[in-house]
Amino acid sequence: MPRIWALSDLHLSTSGAKPMDIFGDHWDDHAGQMAANWDAVVGDDDIVLTPGDFSWANKPAEAAGDLAWLGSRPGHKILVKGNHDHWWPSSQAKLAALLPAKTYALKKTACQIHGVGFFGARGGDFAPATRYGDERTMADIDAWLDREEHELRLSITALDALAPNDGTPRGPRIALFHYPPIPPGRQSSRFTTLIRDAGASHCIYGHLHGREVGAAKVEGTFDGVTYRCASCDQIGFAPTLVLEIASG
Repeated sequence: MPRIWALSDLHLSTSGAKPMDIFGDHWDDHAGQMAANWDAVVGDDDIVLTPGDFSWANKPAEAAGDLAWLGSRPGHKILVKGNHDHWWPSSQAKLAALLPAKTYALKKTACQIHGVGFFGARGGDFAPATRYGDERTMADIDAWLDREEHELRLSITALDALAPNDGTPRGPRIALFHYPPIPPGRQSSRFTTLIRDAGASHCIYGHLHGREVGAAKVEGTFDGVTYRCASCDQIGFAPTLVLEIASG
């Protein structure tokens, strides 16, 4: 039976332009680590969720090697845009032309594989990151989150349009976010009601890195939805199992 895995924030730079080992020895050859771990457990019919910060490339052409790396991995792959995905084209057609086979990118869109529906959005910060000299105001943050909420609604609408209208029971649904969709120390946000009402059983996110992410890493089951962080360094640079798809 097919399985759904998650491995986020791959931060690939197959060109060598942006080595990740500057962030610690555990990042040494992280692309090689991930390839070996991925290939060892993911089947050709499985699905891997990788919500954001896929490549350090700044332009689509610069992402070619990273996309080739992804295309060499088994399984279906589903991406959402991260804050460092500057290579991501603004046109859906141009984006689709870049992606390897069996790869889907969600932005105001959705997809369905093996009867499981996938929707999502990039999300955003819930407050200015003052420790990094962030000069945005709360009004700036609210405007950003308004845009992300709008894109999430469009993604859910797109998924609803894929649902069968012949009385067939709707299959499971999973939400993908790049940023944590819940503020630190909370169990809900402007996004969580939408995620729940859309029928998601899981929400997978990334963005967080480091050995001490603290309260920003909100995980657990809230209001019937299980939230998990899948940033690669948080899960040992190996895909983590989300669920097995029931047959029949």
